[in-house]
Amino acid sequence: MNILAIETASEACSVALSTPERNLERYELTPRGHAEQVLPWVEALLSSAGLALPQLDAIAFSRGPGSFTSLRIGISVVQGLAWGAEVPVVPLSSLQIAAQVAADTGAKAALVALDARMGEVFAGVFRCDDLGIMRPADSERVCSPEQAARLARAGLTGVGCGFARYAALSDCSGSLDDVLPDLWPRAAVMTSLARDWLGSNQALPAFQAQPVYLRDKVAKKQGAA
Repeated sequence: MNILAIETASEACSVALSTPERNLERYELTPRGHAEQVLPWVEALLSSAGLALPQLDAIAFSRGPGSFTSLRIGISVVQGLAWGAEVPVVPLSSLQIAAQVAADTGAKAALVALDARMGEVFAGVFRCDDLGIMRPADSERVCSPEQAARLARAGLTGVGCGFARYAALSDCSGSLDDVLPDLWPRAAVMTSLARDWLGSNQALPAFQAQPVYLRDKVAKKQGAA
């Protein structure tokens, strides 16, 4: 399969292309450079592989949670590319993507905590299955660093910038097997996650490429309570 992957949910930005012959990626930690980078990177990777957009089997995208602006940039690009070339899309969690990056370093389970601003983090626990895929062990959430820290326990690797930016998460590092605060979601691992997703799901049409913010859901639940 030829799979293009686009990740813009965080301060890092990356694009990857996987074909039967090669795996390519462009990655940069660029908090305000997503809009300028994504399309040129897509064009460069396709050119390097000698592919045109209609030759793609799917475009995988990070659906969040993450930065509102960054998510909208990435998803707008995905919708435009997929719609014009009639290529289906695959939605992937940014937290699972970060956990999968940790799996590639040897982690067997991860507590992911990405900075959500406003004194909160996007958090989730993931465990590696026999196929090497990080699976969610509970629901993703937006919560205080203190609440995320309560999820820390032996057997987990702490993943994400939340562990560097919030004292409550830094203080719980002793309860974890390891902490990787400089690890970000990146497109390189998304192609394997997309193949796994396609094993039990049908790829979606372009208009169904939609973000997941989590914070909106929480607000609705609180208002309805």
